[in-house]
Amino acid sequence: MLGVVAGDIIASPYQWTDAPDRYFTLGESTRFYRGGREVNAHPRFTDGTVLSLAVARWLMQDENHSSSGLARIIRDLGRDYPTCGFSPRMQRFIESDYLRPFTSDESAVAMMAVPVGLRAGSLPEAITLARQVASVVSAGEATSKASEAVAQVVWMARHSREKDDIRFTIEKDFGYDLSISEEDLKAMLSGAVKEPIIVNGVETGDFYYRLPDRPRQDFSPEAAISASMRAFLDSDGFEDAVRRATALGGDSCTIAAIAGAVAEPYYGGVPEKISGLCERYLDKNLKTVMDMFETIDLRKGRSDGKIEKRSDDSLRIIKCGDQRIFVVDSYRKDLISAIRDKFGADAEIIPPRAASARLEELSLQPMDGTYLERPRPDVRTIYFQNGEFRTSATVEGKGLASKEARMSSRQDFCEIKAHAEFVKRTLQDAVGYGYDGSIHFANAYYPVIFHDRVEIWKGDTFAGSVGIDPISGLLKINAGGDFGPMEWFQERTESVFSSVSTDSIKEAMGRFCLDEGIGIFDKSRTSNIQTANEDVARSKDRRLLEQVNTKSNRIPTGVKR
Repeated sequence: MLGVVAGDIIASPYQWTDAPDRYFTLGESTRFYRGGREVNAHPRFTDGTVLSLAVARWLMQDENHSSSGLARIIRDLGRDYPTCGFSPRMQRFIESDYLRPFTSDESAVAMMAVPVGLRAGSLPEAITLARQVASVVSAGEATSKASEAVAQVVWMARHSREKDDIRFTIEKDFGYDLSISEEDLKAMLSGAVKEPIIVNGVETGDFYYRLPDRPRQDFSPEAAISASMRAFLDSDGFEDAVRRATALGGDSCTIAAIAGAVAEPYYGGVPEKISGLCERYLDKNLKTVMDMFETIDLRKGRSDGKIEKRSDDSLRIIKCGDQRIFVVDSYRKDLISAIRDKFGADAEIIPPRAASARLEELSLQPMDGTYLERPRPDVRTIYFQNGEFRTSATVEGKGLASKEARMSSRQDFCEIKAHAEFVKRTLQDAVGYGYDGSIHFANAYYPVIFHDRVEIWKGDTFAGSVGIDPISGLLKINAGGDFGPMEWFQERTESVFSSVSTDSIKEAMGRFCLDEGIGIFDKSRTSNIQTANEDVARSKDRRLLEQVNTKSNRIPTGVKR
């Protein structure tokens, strides 16, 4: 519960204002202009904290978990804090003697499912209670769906599920889009409208976000869930998650509170400096409710608290050379049995919490600089459905693209992968290496090829990738780099790919790895092939140098100067 309160308080000065970058000072006040007037905003708890703690009190006091009991507790606690920021509809609900839900979707209602996710004994119980909580105050379907998503994600974080599993749940089980860029997400939350790009009267298929004269505040649960989950999944700690959520803007209190609610159990708690900040702004009454909820065990006598089977059927495999390592939770006995039946009783199976360390161990290379690589570990996502192992092209499920579309994407990727093999062979031949194996260059661009993706690296810097998305099964690119992907000819950048067009992807590979790099019209710039030759000339890897028969800066046939 402290994660909800912390996110709410930290983000409160920036609610519906121009969002800061994520390096703002925690707990500071801010000034902004609204309606031509200067407004001073100070950290405080808002309606989200009050509503969430009302649900916490309900879980502790009402053993029957009745809807009427929840409505009365919300009304009683809410009347003690009339100025905490309730929406007009919620205010009418609290002040009314009739316990009827308002008919609107509001993002703050999704926060109310956090206590359910923290204390439910099983995942089905969490989903059922979350749906009930939402129905008490809102008749909107989007609110009910968002409440279920929050309860399930918080429950998963509390039971040590990996971020990949959480992302899978949000995108596949609930259909929220987490692929939107951070810039577009900020634009949407600030009230911008998505408009098609039209050239010569024809829509190009691309879009931009236009800020209208009177931007509309987006209270939708969809926006809050997408933003909060993006902030959490991109974070590396509790504080980073809340900072990222606040910096996205829009309904920042709700977004930061949900991100904090998931980050607290996932990262193992709230930093001391942030918990102290919350105690400063939380009054005694609400703090008592929170402290009691943090210590009481609501599961006694109601559920054994066992972890339920996930609703998705994905698993990950780490492949490195001839090694095959399966990343599977220990409770998934049926899947572990199927793996041993198909791949042998000695198949290596590790829990998700050990995957990162194992992957890092396999990724260790013998030396820095330019050298012959060992096989790189390849992390694959597969699915176990109806007793069979499936790929992203054959998996079945609601919300997936058609099988035809996925097979078409895979055919396109096979063409791209074949071109990447040609680029790799051509680049290595240009430095005089004609054997099997892969060279890790210190400064040059070079391709790294896996079964379902092709990555481009510049030395040790990731510069982009294209491959089959394990969730949708469609072709997907990651631009990578430090600058925008459209700055090819204006700025020197680390980005490689700019569109999912097969031809443009192949052209980009050739341009970066075989041609003059980004500034091809600037003859003073060194070509990538020359850079690769210089890398090899400085190499200290004896195996590589013994197998290089020439270090001349020659240009392969068919490559334009």
